Amino acid sequence: MPVSFLIPTSPHRYPRPWYARPQFYLPVLIVLLAIIFSAIYFGIVSSELKAEAATYDLSKLEQMESASVILDRNGKIFGQIYVENRETIPYDQLPRDLVNAVVAMEDTKFYQHSGYDLFGIVRAALKNFVAGHVRQGASTITQQLARNSFALKEKTYRRKLLEIFVAERIEQHFDKQKIMELYLNRIYFGGGLYGAEAAARGYFDKPAREMSLVECATLAGIIRSPNRLSPWSDRAAARESRNVVLGRMRDLSFVDRQRCAAAQSEDVLIGNRQNAQGQTYAVDYIRQKVIEAVGWNRAMNEGFRIYTTIDSDLQKAAEDSLRSHLDRAEKHPDYGHPTYAEYTATFRKTRPGSSPPAVPDYLQGAVIVLDNATGGMLALVGGRDFEHNQYDRALQARRPAGTAMTPFVFAAAFENGMFPGSVVEDSALDNRAVMIGGTTGILGEWGPESAENRYEGPITAREALSKSKNGATVRIGMNSGVDNVIQLCRNAGMKSPLRPYPATFLGSSEVTLAELALAYTIFPNGGWQPKLPHVLERIEEKDGTVWHAQRDYGKQ
Repeated sequence: MPVSFLIPTSPHRYPRPWYARPQFYLPVLIVLLAIIFSAIYFGIVSSELKAEAATYDLSKLEQMESASVILDRNGKIFGQIYVENRETIPYDQLPRDLVNAVVAMEDTKFYQHSGYDLFGIVRAALKNFVAGHVRQGASTITQQLARNSFALKEKTYRRKLLEIFVAERIEQHFDKQKIMELYLNRIYFGGGLYGAEAAARGYFDKPAREMSLVECATLAGIIRSPNRLSPWSDRAAARESRNVVLGRMRDLSFVDRQRCAAAQSEDVLIGNRQNAQGQTYAVDYIRQKVIEAVGWNRAMNEGFRIYTTIDSDLQKAAEDSLRSHLDRAEKHPDYGHPTYAEYTATFRKTRPGSSPPAVPDYLQGAVIVLDNATGGMLALVGGRDFEHNQYDRALQARRPAGTAMTPFVFAAAFENGMFPGSVVEDSALDNRAVMIGGTTGILGEWGPESAENRYEGPITAREALSKSKNGATVRIGMNSGVDNVIQLCRNAGMKSPLRPYPATFLGSSEVTLAELALAYTIFPNGGWQPKLPHVLERIEEKDGTVWHAQRDYGKQ
């Protein structure tokens, strides 16, 4: 009988459950640790930011000063800067349609949240994470109020978290009506208009409480991008944004469908851009420098006493002189171009809602007066009428210097060894060497020094300079070298590009009037000039705290 033997086998091993495998629990463990450490870090940062938010003075929410007083170098008041054209009003003077429109467009959960919208923040955070940088915010009205009141402008997650904690404090200290009042009195509505009251008067020529539904929606539609959506900048874009607001109001049952449709089809009458009364080229330039010196947010929210280098009497004399001389030129019997009087008549007839007149093309001019020793601007006139056109021809316009360039040609020659008594030749010159007014003929054929111009032959350099003899000037410049003349001009303060050709000797290159005036200071100063023209001496707060001072005029 056969005998069978059992062959021993190895013990059976059951596979591990999926959740016990390293490839599962190790990543989970790493993720859990990352979450724990992130939570700890977030808690520490939140604690720090919450403590920082507690240091903000909420009383500043109601401090909305705007006008800054400008004083001349003698302490005489000669203007004001309305950095923020604002008039604050209480909540009961804000129309209900405006409040509803702003809620519909900016913060639909305004009455439910306690300062921030958690769902909106998560949604924006996901979009920003995908983009790799901060692209979208989820700011509530309260957060916007905090940001605009305390200069929380930086686009970082840390700033956003700080903004949330500040908004929380605001919600704890003020009720919803007060928050809305502060918000609508502070925000910018484009066109230099701050707050709902100034915006209503600027755009619609009426107080805020009298605005219609269409006008309220128009203002609410501007908030997202005030400069782009202002009706003065782009009327079509403003209308489109207004209709979006009305649609959201309908969806939130703030208005019914019939009223919404009627409002969306309505044309709103927009007034002309506010009169620039009280503004001059000098005041506008000072405003720009104040913002540059103290920062946009300080300039937008504080009233300052601005001490300047301007001499108000000299400023008025310069304005009157420019105006009278150009008026006289336009009254010449042979003058056949548009005049200032004609444009002014058209400008005044422009009605609200119509397009503004074209850019003026009447005769223009500019004046700048500098203190030779300091570079301080004593007078600045950038054109005939700031209200007509804000382009500053004294600081921005580059024009051929003409024979005003002649002294620099002679200065370069004197630096290179020529003397005032040196003899130079004043005679006909082949224009191909200079190419003034053409490429052929004789220099001076297209524009002699004067109608009675005569070539005088050999004369002294002093006489050639005093009589502004073009032929002699070109010969002297070519003897000194174009590069030497241009270098002297640059050293004197001309930063505009100068053409490296002999035509530059007679002023064919364009420079600004400010550059030319600064360069001329080398003559009374014996070869040096102030580093740069300036207009600000110091900026003070009302309590006398100096925020900016011009201490070092510098020489070069």
